[in-house]
Amino acid sequence: MRSVIIKPKHEILKEYVQYFIFFKKTDNQLLNYTTFPNNNLCLAIYKQNEINYTNTPEINNCTISKGNHLFPCRFYGFHKMPFNVQIDTALDQICIVFYPSAVRAFTFAHFSDLMNPVLTLEDIFTAKSTFSFEQIFEQDDLFARAEQLEHILLKNLKNDIPDKLKEALYIISTRNFAENLSIENLSKRLEISDTTLFRLFKNHLGQNPKSYLQTIRFRNVLNQVLNLKGSLTEIAYHNQYYDQAHFIKDFKTLSGHAPKQLAHKISVQQNDLAWIYNKNQL
Repeated sequence: MRSVIIKPKHEILKEYVQYFIFFKKTDNQLLNYTTFPNNNLCLAIYKQNEINYTNTPEINNCTISKGNHLFPCRFYGFHKMPFNVQIDTALDQICIVFYPSAVRAFTFAHFSDLMNPVLTLEDIFTAKSTFSFEQIFEQDDLFARAEQLEHILLKNLKNDIPDKLKEALYIISTRNFAENLSIENLSKRLEISDTTLFRLFKNHLGQNPKSYLQTIRFRNVLNQVLNLKGSLTEIAYHNQYYDQAHFIKDFKTLSGHAPKQLAHKISVQQNDLAWIYNKNQL
């Protein structure tokens, strides 16, 4: 399977969209891959595929097979465990990866509606564009596809991210990970109550503050593990874990593997993405 990542060119969209990912698979051989929890929300758009997604406290699996519906789509995100994907058909997929809270700038739909499996592109993008998704999928040039997607997004840009949420995300992104940033500390720095902070995150970002901070810490740890930045004891210490045992347990819950095991299993690293492919299928 081929994957291409393209960042948005328009200066306004750079604040909201981290990148576009284009997946292309031309055969019907079985392929499995695994990704890990992240705070970004991904809108996946398919061409004639059937998507069966099971998300329970024990399972987080998605099966993609041949289908009849022209452009099925769904949002993926807020994972609390590894995300396992199985593909047994040809695939032409577009992913729009939004920064945290940014999807709310393009739609008035509530997060509970956006995460609904029965979702159409018209539910998300209400403003008409000169480009249709049929035209986009007919375009072989992926950079041209990305430009057409940017046109649709700009036509649907409606809202702005609340200032307090912007401030919260800035504080989180610029802090030293050795600093213990609790929900109480964050609320105090923002000069709002814990309840207001919770509502702000849930309404505009889709995650509660605690889950968001846990995932941010995991992604920082994952980067350090994969890039061999220190021993496990040092990584645990610098990321505010009580001890190495607690660190390894938390890491296994979110990745499915112990740190050293995962470092040897990763097949692909691109930008902020880390994937495990079933190597027998490559």
